[in-house]
Amino acid sequence: MKIITTGCSFTHAHNSWANYLKEKYSYMNITNVAPGGSGNEFNILNALTEIHNSKEKYTHCITQISGINRFELAIDDKVIHQGVGNFIVTKEWYSWLKSSGNIEFWIKELLKKENFNSLENFKKVSDAIQSYQRYCYSDAKQIIQTLTSICHMQSVCEEQGIKDYYFCWKNEFEQYIDQINSAYELSVWYNKINWNKFYFFEQFGGIAEWGIANGYTGDLSEDDKGLGWTTDNGKKIMRGHPSAECHCAFAEQIIKPWVDQQ
Repeated sequence: MKIITTGCSFTHAHNSWANYLKEKYSYMNITNVAPGGSGNEFNILNALTEIHNSKEKYTHCITQISGINRFELAIDDKVIHQGVGNFIVTKEWYSWLKSSGNIEFWIKELLKKENFNSLENFKKVSDAIQSYQRYCYSDAKQIIQTLTSICHMQSVCEEQGIKDYYFCWKNEFEQYIDQINSAYELSVWYNKINWNKFYFFEQFGGIAEWGIANGYTGDLSEDDKGLGWTTDNGKKIMRGHPSAECHCAFAEQIIKPWVDQQ
């Protein structure tokens, strides 16, 4: 059994469900390629690159879907970033810039001159991220990138005989479903996806909703109130990343049974 896992920080984190299974169950032989802070197109690209390049065939693929609003840009330069997290992925002669969801985070945490190897690269990254976010970003583009990426993953897995499974970080699709249903192009790709391969908590929920419903919280170190949850219109929702206990329980109760049944 050889398993590849991908997703955002909900899968990349050292105490994530994927890393928990990797450490506890050696028979699963897990390769976790999840890059923290990334969007669905990039997360799936990482997994597909590994699948196509691996000398040993993968038998299982588990993909955690992240925020549809996240995007990545590639610029033709090697940029070294010394800031928080791995938000710039430097390749041979180009670099991927991760949005992590919003421009405010980039401006506040990452777009600081001292974090870059040159002022030229600082300006190149700053201009690219801010210009794309302000003038080129669209819900339509983001939705179709996620849908087509999932379709691509499912097609490759079917072609190579890889058993594939999917779940969301949180209730992600519900906020876009009206837009998808009202657009022919988007609905075509949405309907092409084999949703039977997805785990949803209730209608569209992910590990965050599952965790709250089962008595777990978000990581308390990420919540200044020390609760790991908050309320929205009277509904309890997780704050931050799932706690280690939530990751372990989700791995044991949701992911491991699927793997063992294959």
